[in-house]
Amino acid sequence: MDMVELGKRIREERKRQFLKQGDLSGDEFSKGYISLIEKGKISPSLKALNFIAQKLNKPVVYFLDEDYVEKEELKKELAKYKNILEKFLTAQKAFDNKNYEEAIKLYIDILDNAIDEYSTNLINFYLAKSYFAIKDYTKVLEILDKISPYFEKSSLNEIIVEMHYMKGLCLGNLQKFQSSLENYLKALDGFEKYSLKHTQLKSRILYSIANLYSKMGEFIKARDYYMKCLEYSTQIKAVDFIALSNNGLGLVNHELKQYKDALKYIRRAILISKTLNLKEDIANEYNYLGFVYTDLKKYDIAEKYFVKSYSLYKDLGNERGMAYNLTEIGRIYYLKEDYPKALEYLNQSLEIVTKLGEEEEMGRIYTILGNLHLKQGQFELSEKELLKSVEILKTLGLKKDLSEAYKGLGNLYIALNNPEEAKKYFNQSIELLYEN
Repeated sequence: MDMVELGKRIREERKRQFLKQGDLSGDEFSKGYISLIEKGKISPSLKALNFIAQKLNKPVVYFLDEDYVEKEELKKELAKYKNILEKFLTAQKAFDNKNYEEAIKLYIDILDNAIDEYSTNLINFYLAKSYFAIKDYTKVLEILDKISPYFEKSSLNEIIVEMHYMKGLCLGNLQKFQSSLENYLKALDGFEKYSLKHTQLKSRILYSIANLYSKMGEFIKARDYYMKCLEYSTQIKAVDFIALSNNGLGLVNHELKQYKDALKYIRRAILISKTLNLKEDIANEYNYLGFVYTDLKKYDIAEKYFVKSYSLYKDLGNERGMAYNLTEIGRIYYLKEDYPKALEYLNQSLEIVTKLGEEEEMGRIYTILGNLHLKQGQFELSEKELLKSVEILKTLGLKKDLSEAYKGLGNLYIALNNPEEAKKYFNQSIELLYEN
């Protein structure tokens, strides 16, 4: 480094620390000597440079190496990124161990430190996954909406597809089914458009689309997507999705009254799930067998499967699954005209799903309760429950279940000798069935 540059660096550091030339000279050197050094007129002796460096609390190399500042900044930057990487790996480990709150805390801590745009958006993506794991779906959507423009602009295709899929899951759980479907279809379109290699993701997308169509009462479309999922999952040997697709095909064939096919697919699913010891899937499959046997009016066999499903869900701590089986056992007793026992099970289920905010199941229960109280001649209570069911199911867009609620109201107004009102609701029920 030449004398002029050395002097300039000493002067800049002195001024940065709000010191005067006299503060640097001390008793060892004169103020004029320091002035000449700063002007680049003379080169300081090694003793003088060491003295000045000590006064400015800097190493001597700071004034001699032109790249020293850049190197120090680089070291600091590398240390910061090392710290961020360590926190990120710790957060990932916490997530893998299901310590989601700890993962969220670490991701937020990383975001609180200034990092580059790519890292900021990527950490937000993992943060959204953590919020999804604790079922804070509104927070997930808020984060994904914020980071979507960056990833779309950057053409990070796999993340874009996964974000659409995650949005679909969140919106479905928030019971915004049409918006959920739009995002699933965008995810599927993106997967095929970008020729992605993440094969399991495509199985998940196909299965989720099929499930949503089934929930919306569009069983032909649901069956098509379950078949696509089964064919694709068989091709890539995704055994868990082979089981899930068979189970889904069992459900839609039950809804389409193809009971022989329904039993065939569900039993295939149970065989695979038992082999893999997938207890939650087995519970779900027993539940579907109960549906089929209920429709076949084999109520004792149906109840046996609902009880087995309930017990598995109870062992797993899955209140939602428990409630769904309580509803179906209550429905069996309603069909058997044992109304007190039916009410016992239905009210237990209603209490659970109300606590969980499961509006879809609440709507179904109110329909059964309305029909039950109609049978008992409690017309006012029946009307209140059936109208409550319509209110819920109409908002959710669940056509099949809504059709059942309208049919119940039609039967109620027949009993009340109001044929015009009855005709209106029967027509609405039939229209919904034709839409399917």
